[in-house]
Amino acid sequence: MPAKKKILLIGSLPPPYHGSNVYFEGLLDSKLKDKYEIFHVDISDHRGLENLTRLDTTNVKLALKGILELRSALGQFKPDLVYIPVASNFLPFLRDGLFILTAAYFSNAKIVIHLHEGSYFREEFYGKSNFIVKKFIKHALSKVDTAIVYTRGLEATFNGLVKKVVSFLNGKDVDGPVEYVRSNTGAIKIAYIGNLFESKGILNFLRSAIIISSSCPEARFIVAGTWGADKEKVNREAERIIAEGRLEDKIKFLGSVTGDELKDFYMSTDVLIFPSMYLYEGCPLIIIDALGFGIPVISSKGIGAIPEMISDGVDGFLVDPANPQEIADKAVMLINDPHLRTEIGKAGRKKYEEEFTKEKNISNIIRTFEDALSI
Repeated sequence: MPAKKKILLIGSLPPPYHGSNVYFEGLLDSKLKDKYEIFHVDISDHRGLENLTRLDTTNVKLALKGILELRSALGQFKPDLVYIPVASNFLPFLRDGLFILTAAYFSNAKIVIHLHEGSYFREEFYGKSNFIVKKFIKHALSKVDTAIVYTRGLEATFNGLVKKVVSFLNGKDVDGPVEYVRSNTGAIKIAYIGNLFESKGILNFLRSAIIISSSCPEARFIVAGTWGADKEKVNREAERIIAEGRLEDKIKFLGSVTGDELKDFYMSTDVLIFPSMYLYEGCPLIIIDALGFGIPVISSKGIGAIPEMISDGVDGFLVDPANPQEIADKAVMLINDPHLRTEIGKAGRKKYEEEFTKEKNISNIIRTFEDALSI
């Protein structure tokens, strides 16, 4: 039997919990470890979300530590391929670019990068960078054999910058009941889950909750997630909206939920609202979870890969995330029509099984690795 190819994966693990960390954790715990010999360079920063892009001593030390560990692993592990998730703003990409260059200069490994974001990289980060930064980005990316993005439309992100670009959506295991149909009795639960940044849509969720509550006073609202770097401002505004809308007795904040608590959250949710306006939004695992649990999703049109994930009116609804009235109108329609909720939920579960399983995603990763290794 031929020796397994060696794959070196660079990435961070939760906590904190955000999409790319959770995805990378799933990547490590997948059939990749059966097919390849795996080595992980851990660049985790287990502090809060507010530290993700901050320039501080700890982040500098973590970046230097990661580069040194990579340099050592390249010599000792001698990988055939290096996998690097990349970011779309200067400080994180400076680190990621140095990872790419270190792998290129100190090994013969193929280099695969994975962009867990939408169009921001090319249009804003690269497009608006100064000459020196743009030159560094181009130089680093010139060493990349394959870049992974979410959709065909996003392939232009790396056109002319890397040797090859491939596209496929995220995937993950969802422990949702295949035949589960929610009860039509009791209070309808409208949920939000995600990091509680203003750009992730938490305030517009709350504004829409006021409108929903006025039409459907029996509705109850649940929020899962942790506050981010703008927590003081956003928390203060959230409290004002809740008081103004008299939602105090109708809403519950759960904080971060994982494991069985996360499953309970989805099992008790009738409609999920995720009105993200996040500049770096990609292919949210939150939406994949909801589809897997058969939950109707109301999310954002024109943001990241979300329009590729949801077929409007079939397995969810796409709305203007900055328009609480439009969000509320879709939610009220679902609240008032149990049959529609059920049918939308079933269609979402079907889409999950066809497009968003972890097995399908890992198969795409393996195909990408094998193609890169064969060049």
